Amino acid sequence: LAQLNDVVRGTIELLRPEIDNRGVLLEVKPARQLPEVRMDPGQIQQALVNLVRNALQAMTKGGVLRLQTGQSSENVWVSVSDNGVGIPADHVKRIFEPFYTTKKKGSGLGLMIVQRIVRDHGGGIELESRVGEGTTFRIWLPLHERGPRLLSAGTATPAE
Repeated sequence: LAQLNDVVRGTIELLRPEIDNRGVLLEVKPARQLPEVRMDPGQIQQALVNLVRNALQAMTKGGVLRLQTGQSSENVWVSVSDNGVGIPADHVKRIFEPFYTTKKKGSGLGLMIVQRIVRDHGGGIELESRVGEGTTFRIWLPLHERGPRLLSAGTATPAE
C-alpha cells in the first residue's frame, strides 16, 4: 500500500530542476488525508514523470503546471494539467498508440507506457485538451482491489 500524495511529492522533487529550468510556475493541490491504495509507487511515479515531461514540453516560459490529487467514492486520482498548446482532436484519438508522436525527438512510447502502468494497477486514464488552452491528464486508481472474476454458474466442467 502507498500514499498517492507521497508519490506526487517524490515526482516533483525528482523533476524540480527540469521544472525550474523551463521557467514554468508549479501549482500543487494535494487532497487532505487520501487513503493508501495498492500500487507500485515506482511505476506510478514513472507514469507521472512521463505526463509532467509532456506538459513541460507543451508549454513556453511562464506556463503553469498543475498537479492535483483527489478522491471519489471508488478511486483516488491525480491530474497533471498544463496551459500549453493543447492536443488537436485528430491526435487525441491516437496518442496512446505505440510509436505515435508529434515531437521531433519523441519515441511515441511515453503515453503508451503510462496507459499500461495505469491499467496494470486496475485504474484508468482520462484526457481533456483544448488547442491553444492546454491539456489535463487524470489517472485514477481503485480504492479497493478488484477481485478475480468468477465463472458464472453452469460454465465450469467437472474434472474427470
